[in-house]
Amino acid sequence: MMYTNTMNAIVQEVIRLLNHQRNLLKDMLDQEELLKNGQSQERSVDVALAEQWIETLEDEITKVDGLEMTLAVVGTMKAGKSTTINAIVGREVLPNRNLPMTTLPTIIRHKVGQTTPTIMLPKLEPFNRALSSLRAAMERLPEGEVNQLSFASTEDGKSLIQEILTGDLKELEPSYSGAEGIYLFLKVLNDISRLCNEEKLNVTSPIIEYSSITEFPVIEVEFHHLKGKEQQLQGSFALIDTPGPNEAGQGHLKKILQEQLQKASAVLAVLDYTQLNSEADAAVRQEIDYISSFSKDRLYVLVNKFDQKDRNSMDASEVQRYVGKELFEEEIPSNRIFPVSSQFGYLANYALHELDSTGNLPTPEEAKWVEDFGQRALGIDWEEDIEDADLARRGAQKLWKKSNFSEPLEQVISESYSKAAFVSLSSAVDKMLHYDNEVIDYLKMRSGSVAIGINELKKLIVELEQDIERIAQASQRADDLSSKTLGKLTSMTNDLFSDGERTIKHVIEQLFDHGKRLEDARNQAETEGRRKKRGTGTSVFDTLKSILNAPRQDFITLETNGPNVFSSKEEAEDFITKINKVLEKDMGVISTVIQSRVTQIIQSLERDINKEVQINVSNILEHAADILNEFFDLNLSFENHKIKPIKVDFNQLSSKFTEEKTVEKTRTRYERKWYTLWLKEHAVSYKVSKQEYHVDTREIGKQAVKELKKAHQQLHNDLNAYVTKELGGNVNSYFDGLKQYLDKYCGNILDGLSDKQADEEVLGKLLAAMKQYLSVAENHIEDVTPVHLELKHINHPAKEVVQA
Repeated sequence: MMYTNTMNAIVQEVIRLLNHQRNLLKDMLDQEELLKNGQSQERSVDVALAEQWIETLEDEITKVDGLEMTLAVVGTMKAGKSTTINAIVGREVLPNRNLPMTTLPTIIRHKVGQTTPTIMLPKLEPFNRALSSLRAAMERLPEGEVNQLSFASTEDGKSLIQEILTGDLKELEPSYSGAEGIYLFLKVLNDISRLCNEEKLNVTSPIIEYSSITEFPVIEVEFHHLKGKEQQLQGSFALIDTPGPNEAGQGHLKKILQEQLQKASAVLAVLDYTQLNSEADAAVRQEIDYISSFSKDRLYVLVNKFDQKDRNSMDASEVQRYVGKELFEEEIPSNRIFPVSSQFGYLANYALHELDSTGNLPTPEEAKWVEDFGQRALGIDWEEDIEDADLARRGAQKLWKKSNFSEPLEQVISESYSKAAFVSLSSAVDKMLHYDNEVIDYLKMRSGSVAIGINELKKLIVELEQDIERIAQASQRADDLSSKTLGKLTSMTNDLFSDGERTIKHVIEQLFDHGKRLEDARNQAETEGRRKKRGTGTSVFDTLKSILNAPRQDFITLETNGPNVFSSKEEAEDFITKINKVLEKDMGVISTVIQSRVTQIIQSLERDINKEVQINVSNILEHAADILNEFFDLNLSFENHKIKPIKVDFNQLSSKFTEEKTVEKTRTRYERKWYTLWLKEHAVSYKVSKQEYHVDTREIGKQAVKELKKAHQQLHNDLNAYVTKELGGNVNSYFDGLKQYLDKYCGNILDGLSDKQADEEVLGKLLAAMKQYLSVAENHIEDVTPVHLELKHINHPAKEVVQA
């Protein structure tokens, strides 16, 4: 009870603080000459930012009041976004249609006990006015021109036009029920918007009147997977179906998408597995860049259509690596990337929902999805088995497993629902802290500039602009250093692998000799392997030699001049197993040594580049700090880079070089013949067929060397991507942040310079207003900070106690 009372008190306090900050920003907008229009000048806060923040705060008030956590779902073209949402919900709530169906973001809210989905549009007036305007506009057209509209080229288009003209569709109902009702409603919204875009009609789209989460269509339904799930604190959870980047061609739609990606508690991006590495990749990458620019820190990725994988396609781990490294440039960790089949997940979840609710499935005539489910879950005899509830449930469970949907549902959806209240409160508090800091910085800098002479201000601005230019030059030097880094790294790793390849080649080619390893082969390898140290300390070969020459118990006898022949498959497999163990040990040694050395090189080079960057910018930072009386805490940091393990599957290698043969051999037996009166034994030759198993260890060795070379190439590719993307990306982000930081403060001072040119009365009122708003913002942040700390303590009590 005490816990609930505490959280209720926090909720009320957060709502009070949100209202307070919203009112502060509104007052600042109303104050003449206080906030400027953005134009091309950077500054901490301007009119456009303040208006956007006010909208966001109003949405946060709504979300905190309902303790709602929102997950925005955005998908690239034909990625299966609607199917993914249906899979999460566990039934069809969004229609699948060839044409884009999302004109406005649609809220899909989990509501306990809501078995029949319903859709509502809180703000109907814009669409109802549009219907009236469309009818009037079409009636004014000359006879026959209505049918020439591009919208009238489809049966759906003709039908809607007819309904509007006859008055059958005058206005929309406030709510609709069931999958069919939702489909028709969303279809009408989409079609009205498209009809408004007809040039001959010249009707303003109603979409421009929508901007807040409180105005968008809302679907309420119980999510099957969340049924009975507990929460840390009672709150609500909702998905936001957003227009995809390719759908948001209109300026207002694109603005809505941007705002929803920024406002959402988290973002779920849906990609098409079949398009990841295709000719369409460029378009996909462009959309992904657009998505991640708004939400990379709160982003999860579902790679849909993974059921279309074949033996030549990327497996799950390769997909995670490719999407994380290549598409999102190391900004999304692999544990937030999930290869799935939304179609399998949707069908399985829907079937389980129906079986749990009614005990059986509807007939294919009653529900079209049942046939799709039957074919995928029960096979060719699905029509016979679909009526058996137990068979249907087992089929649904198998299909669900194949969908790979359990992991994202647990780690993203269930986890989000469990912590919905905390996420909602923390999101609101984090935004308020950010806005307060920006407002305080702006008012301090601008009001402080008034006390400085005009000439001195101009001088400061010139010096800041020079610092910004020097940052650009320092960034270019860092790019050059990155390029040199890659060359140096490539050269060093080439040497490492060269030693490794020669070592394993000699060891494999003379792997065994009648019970013991050949020491002369190692001595020969040592002689040939001597190289100059090239700044890397003890050579890799010396390290390998010392380890591989240690006493071993894994001796085997083998034929060094040809295939090793065995009379049974069991003997051949036992022989191969012994060889594999030895090869794995030797390759493991080489892999470990190379990985250790490459890691050392990377860490050394990261230190060098960090030092070089700091040398180039330290004077700039000190000068800027003197001008602005600011302490700069922008740091260049590198994530720990892990070298992908060098692994070779020797079981697979050796099986390729095991050959089963039927051989004919001549044998001799001795018989007594009649013509010697059975007194003497005669030698008689005869032929027999026999199965033999030939294992060619030399070919195994050659292939092992080839595999090591392939691992070398893969490591080279990984290091190239690391230096150009991860390392270079960190450096570029650092310089971009630094430039933006100085650009913003330069803009703040320019506003102060503009103030000094106002007349005395206007300037006096402006300074008084800035002083008042600064005091309000500083008091506000003092009230927000303890709430922020209290939420952290409640959500992570053990962690906070340790820190205390």
